[in-house]
Amino acid sequence: MHILALLLLLLPISTSYAQPFTLMSWNMQWLSLNSTSPIVRSEADYQALQQIFTSHSPDILAFQEVDSIAALYRVINRQHYNVYFSSRMNNHQDSFKKNNQYTGFAVKKGIIVDNLDDLSQLSSPAIATGGKAYFNNKLRYGSVIKITIDNQPITLLNLHLKSGCFSKKQFAQQQRRSCKTLAQQLALIKQWINIQQEVSPTLIIVGDFNHRITSNNKFINQITDNPIRLNHISASIKANCTVRLTTKISQYRTYTSLIDHLFTTTNVKALSQRQIQYNKQQLSQFTLSDHCPLFFRLTTDYKRKK
Repeated sequence: MHILALLLLLLPISTSYAQPFTLMSWNMQWLSLNSTSPIVRSEADYQALQQIFTSHSPDILAFQEVDSIAALYRVINRQHYNVYFSSRMNNHQDSFKKNNQYTGFAVKKGIIVDNLDDLSQLSSPAIATGGKAYFNNKLRYGSVIKITIDNQPITLLNLHLKSGCFSKKQFAQQQRRSCKTLAQQLALIKQWINIQQEVSPTLIIVGDFNHRITSNNKFINQITDNPIRLNHISASIKANCTVRLTTKISQYRTYTSLIDHLFTTTNVKALSQRQIQYNKQQLSQFTLSDHCPLFFRLTTDYKRKK
């Protein structure tokens, strides 16, 4: 018996994968039921959005630019999902009186969820970093939850960062106020990730970064002191998102670079990843969003003995 026990201890450790799950990231562009919203959608528009969402039915939706739970429930089925909005919704100092762009998650019922504290410092990054304030606007919180799938805890951070600093060159020059604000936000994200990597073995950072990432290594260095522990999963997605602009005369624009991204710790494996693109009929008939959703099928690895 002692020899058998010793042999078991000497067996090699192999990697096995947990139960896969699906995640969608979608900036829903001023999703609001308010008549004062910059975009007012018809019943047919909501039905089209709902059809897109239902046809994929992700386990987790990381949403951006949603004004209310009621508006979100026009797109997702309340009987199938629990919703976790950014705590900014309940902070009147950081919310606007008329229209807001909140981040958050919708998670299929049955998945264990722990709603964690937001990365609320992203709303006023200058105060949090001790730097100069370049905007008076209230920016979006980073929403945070922890899910448990197949007994594997996973911490997710959903971002909607400052717009206006889209290219690597703009960020490097740091001439635009938006780039300086984005740099402050990235410094706060780095602090958060560095802390989380010590206590949470599995991280997913997803959302609308409002920035085209052309150099993975340089950008990852902006958000962690341990770059070898993060992967840019969405880097392999070929963007080709055509949207209809919300102008009086119908205009279309095709985006061939992503500003929505997904990073994970290296123990997360992407089984598949893609951009969900709108078809011509959807674009011509309905007001959808100026972002195409990203869709991922993911799993986490863990060690077990053969």
